[in-house]
Amino acid sequence: MRNIIDVPSLFMPWVQVDWRPDWRGQSTMQANDGSEQVVYNRLPRFIGAPQIALPREMAGHWRALILQGQGRVNAYRLRMIDPMTCRRRRADWREDWRAYQAGLYVEVSPQVECPAGAAAGATSIIVDETTAPRPISVGTYLSYDDWPFAVVSRSGSGASVTLGVTMLRKAIPAEAQIDLVARGLFVSTSDANGLPSFERGRPVVGMDLEFVEWITR
Repeated sequence: MRNIIDVPSLFMPWVQVDWRPDWRGQSTMQANDGSEQVVYNRLPRFIGAPQIALPREMAGHWRALILQGQGRVNAYRLRMIDPMTCRRRRADWREDWRAYQAGLYVEVSPQVECPAGAAAGATSIIVDETTAPRPISVGTYLSYDDWPFAVVSRSGSGASVTLGVTMLRKAIPAEAQIDLVARGLFVSTSDANGLPSFERGRPVVGMDLEFVEWITR
């Protein structure tokens, strides 16, 4: 069984992000007329290759998180932070870093309620947006129970907002809380993924990462 390493958003100050669905289509034999059929018979998943840049002071703790993953053995709970989902972290990261080192770091994790719930595979859900910091944008990734999904349309306001969704792969119980900053469980695509390299005199450590969603859990 895989262990899950939780990676707080403090450690994901992105430079570039590309979280996206992998529909997992399989091409069949090409016909004589040049047409090609694609078969979709596997559960779709999310993949991503984010680039992050950490202050040098945080690099050791980041390395410790990655080492706990033991290459491709364990999984990481990652925040799928992007411009559609979350505003950038405040410029002065040191306050959060001091709190983290003291064991006092509290991550902001906004949620909205899904009053009626939804079945897996549903193409729309109703949420109560009255406690949200701002309206949910079309194109946003949300999640329930570490299963991310995407918002493709919206209508209504306040306590009765209808969201058109895709890739809703897990049933949502009535009155469950939906994460506005999507979270998912991901595994590395290589044993060396995420290990930092250092350059003398450079105050920032950059990493190119590559993850694939763990969907066989």
